[in-house]
Amino acid sequence: MTDRQRSLARVEDDMVRIVRSVRAGIVRNATAFCPEVQPSGYSVMTYIAGHHPTPPSAIVAHTGMDKSAVSRQLRILKDLGFVTSSPDPSDKRADLFSPTPEALDRLERLRVEAKAAYADVFEGWADDDLARFAELLTVFTERLEDVR
Repeated sequence: MTDRQRSLARVEDDMVRIVRSVRAGIVRNATAFCPEVQPSGYSVMTYIAGHHPTPPSAIVAHTGMDKSAVSRQLRILKDLGFVTSSPDPSDKRADLFSPTPEALDRLERLRVEAKAAYADVFEGWADDDLARFAELLTVFTERLEDVR
């Protein structure tokens, strides 16, 4: 095995660890947001918070979830008081979804906690190293998106 092959194997191994960590974080955040919200519902909620008002079709396109699963999660989030809906002015058959103030407050608390956790992870890193890591991570994720 060449040095490059060993490095690629390390990247692959570490990416698996990152994915597991991210999945666990989503489960934790969903539970912290509301114990009745599933991780898929939390993903729907975070999309709506950043892109509102939004139609279900945009959520489906962004998350890759099945249309019926998105509809189910929207219904749950609405029943729990985390989203509101209004008719889409361009398509009266469809609704647009927006977060409620309570949902935005809960998400902001989780964002503050996440930022603090990342600050802890990078404690002791030199500013230049952190900037370089951020730069390389951006290049990596952009290329990864191009491959998909």
